[in-house]
Order: sequence, then structure tokens, then C-alpha cells
Amino acid sequence: MNYTPAMTAIPLHNDHHVRLGLEAQLRQCWAMYNALPTEANRYQVVRLERLLLSL
Repeated sequence: MNYTPAMTAIPLHNDHHVRLGLEAQLRQCWAMYNALPTEANRYQVVRLERLLLSL
């Protein structure tokens, strides 16, 4: 693979895309928690909510 200066201009991640991914994970975790309200599922919901708040 040849190195081109244009490659360095592309960010590896973007906070907006990270936020969208975390929000999608949070929706899935809420669905899992609503279907099966275990402590492990609740922990995942709380963890993702805190991660989103920290962004």
C-alpha cells in the first residue's frame, strides 16, 4: 500500500460516529433489559449511559 498525504487527513474516529454507535448499543441493551431484567443487563445500560454522558 502506498502512502499518500490524503490518507492522513481522514480521522480514524469521529465523536459523532462514536455517539451514534453507543446510542445504538444503548437501545439494544434497553431492549435486552426490558425482556430480561437481570443485574448484568442493567449494568450494561448504566455503563453505556455514563459513557454517553462523558462525551
